[in-house]
Amino acid sequence: MSLLDDYLALRRAVGFKLAGAESRLRRFVRFAEERGDTHVRIDTAVVWAGKATSPHERHVRLQELAIFARHLSAEDPRHEVPPPHVFAFKRHKRLPYIYSDDEIRRLLLAAGDRHRRPGDSMGDTYKTLFGLIAATGIRVGEACRLCIRDVTGKALFIRETKFRKSRMLPLHETTVIQLVAYSERWRFAAEPDDPFFVSLTGGKLSRAQVDNVFRQLTDQLDLTFSGEEGRHPGPRIHDMRHTFAVRALETCPSGREEINKHMLALSTYLGHARLENTYWYLHVTPQLMTDIADACEIWSGRGDR
Repeated sequence: MSLLDDYLALRRAVGFKLAGAESRLRRFVRFAEERGDTHVRIDTAVVWAGKATSPHERHVRLQELAIFARHLSAEDPRHEVPPPHVFAFKRHKRLPYIYSDDEIRRLLLAAGDRHRRPGDSMGDTYKTLFGLIAATGIRVGEACRLCIRDVTGKALFIRETKFRKSRMLPLHETTVIQLVAYSERWRFAAEPDDPFFVSLTGGKLSRAQVDNVFRQLTDQLDLTFSGEEGRHPGPRIHDMRHTFAVRALETCPSGREEINKHMLALSTYLGHARLENTYWYLHVTPQLMTDIADACEIWSGRGDR
């Protein structure tokens, strides 16, 4: 286990969280030790990974083992690196749902109406939370972890989230007005380190709570969408982040230099470690198709001359 502990410490030092990977690798080490192995063996790795109940889990197990074994083999070549494609698995990413302005408005109204009773803050809490995510594109976990001191008069301070990055997000004045109003109604007596959004028990909202409420709202409003395999479950709250990115792209100025600056600013605002991570959030909408068609016509006209 000492080799595994050293490996986990090194990977975490460079920014990897490895929450699920640690438990899987520890189970593998125990399995290998029970078989009498003193080094990583391909046959043991394949047998252990094959015990998973789904193709995806088998694939993940072997991929994580391969990275671990590659690290160990750099110091001791007796460790064997499992081949990566024994349990080949291709994840088909679900296309995001791009909300219309009217759908977001209806979601916020429905959230505010959920607990419209004297002294009950939850309707206002969810309305403000969902509105903040729609207006800024921040991750759900980032919104839930906000503390009182993180919400300033003109910006949000997002502390050490994914990839251990912190960032300051400037806010539109209309967003500031809503946050200040919510704080004055429900968080006026809170301490700086207290959560900005709270559950009924006074602690910070959990991701499970937020997802459950959002799913109830999309069901209530009958928000569904169709894909290649028919109707899918209702849109996810994370799709608001995609919507924010797409709307930001729709406002992008023309010109190579301007586009590069716009994309870099968007990637920084979203908190991505690499610019290519932002590309997944950009999807075709009618407005973007119109802009592309107009740009092609301009380019074609220049070519004729």
